[in-house]
Amino acid sequence: MTRTQRIAAGAALLAVVVAAAAFAWRGGNVYPRLTLREPHLALPDPNQALHPGADGRPLLLVVIENTPQARPQSGLADACLVYALPTEARITRFLAAYCGHRPAEIGPVRSARRYMLELAGDLDAILVHAGSSAEALTQIRRERLRVINQFWRPGPFWRDARRQMPHNLYTGYDRLLADLEHAPMVTTYRPLPYAFSYEATAPESSTPAEVVSLDYGPLYAVRYHYDPAQGRYLREQDGLPHADADGRQIAPRSILVAFVRWMDLWVNGAPSSRIDLVGGGRLVILTGGRLREGTWTRPARGPLAFADETGATVVLPPGPVWIELFPLDRPFAAAPVR
Repeated sequence: MTRTQRIAAGAALLAVVVAAAAFAWRGGNVYPRLTLREPHLALPDPNQALHPGADGRPLLLVVIENTPQARPQSGLADACLVYALPTEARITRFLAAYCGHRPAEIGPVRSARRYMLELAGDLDAILVHAGSSAEALTQIRRERLRVINQFWRPGPFWRDARRQMPHNLYTGYDRLLADLEHAPMVTTYRPLPYAFSYEATAPESSTPAEVVSLDYGPLYAVRYHYDPAQGRYLREQDGLPHADADGRQIAPRSILVAFVRWMDLWVNGAPSSRIDLVGGGRLVILTGGRLREGTWTRPARGPLAFADETGATVVLPPGPVWIELFPLDRPFAAAPVR
């Protein structure tokens, strides 16, 4: 072998080693980083019924994965209400509800935790998921909760062969409705007092907050930039625009940040997590590029309630809402544009 051939062979070997190390670091999945040069916004009709379940159908709350392997997700830009919340090691997941929009593809769908069942109960919603923690499974069986679990009802789910398991499970809104028609769980939607209300002339604060940062941890740090031209907060994640698979950037009209006590724990020998949703705490209300302070409360049997600094129920302008359940011990910042 000539010297040139040895150099070429060494370079090839180094490339293989580097690729293998990257593959292992990513947990055995090679995934692209999402880059959007000109993301466009999802702007729903402001006159549509925006409260989840307002159309009289059973309310569906879908558990959507947020690991790097699951990005970009499908169906988040169409959601009228999304909970963002940490699971084990502060890896965030989303609970997405839909009002009017009926996306054909939602996912990747992943497993449930007990506090997700509690939030679904607050909305009288059917939780859509694929498996669960041992603690959540016990609660589902003990209380006979209404869920669409892919392990038990696989009909409305499919796997995308272009992605690796378990980050490739999807469902669709109409598929879920068809599954409920085939095997009904509930006949009518039971409206519950909701955590906030909508009005076209929602109150504003004098405190500007066009840039909002929520540092859940590495790979999951979130930043919102307020776009006054659209009246929306552009969501970024891990330093990149957070967008659906079709390129639409996540852009809620309002953000509610509820500061909660989160913890990692082991249940029956397996890792799990818990969010303490009983009691109350600080709430930050972000609308129109401005910040208001408030409080969240939730009794032992729910439902969750949001109040502003006067003690009145939080009023938001019509449009999509993201509720960030944010750990008390993580860095949060909101400031005007500099």
